[in-house]
Amino acid sequence: MKHTLIAIATSLAAIGVALPAAAQDTTQKQTPALTKQEAKDLKTQSDAAYKARKHVADANHDINKGDCEVAADGSTERACKKEARAAKKQEKAQAKTLHEAEKDVIKANSK
Repeated sequence: MKHTLIAIATSLAAIGVALPAAAQDTTQKQTPALTKQEAKDLKTQSDAAYKARKHVADANHDINKGDCEVAADGSTERACKKEARAAKKQEKAQAKTLHEAEKDVIKANSK
């Protein structure tokens, strides 16, 4: 979980989205940091990055599955393939969590 939060913060910093300070007065009306077009562009980038992360997870799964077929036999091979599927599922879940967090930050910082 800690690594996921670090990845979220790093990726948001890379796309230039600033998180609001927690100590700000909530009674003040804040102006959005992003225009509608900027928010749309960031959302498009986030969607593309999400799809790329999913494709990377699929590619890693194929590599791990191939390693299992070469290195193991019988029940060991099946167990290895099961671990590869679990790793793929976890990578895709992390990609989705990161994508949802990015969308929330973009929505919070736009008009």
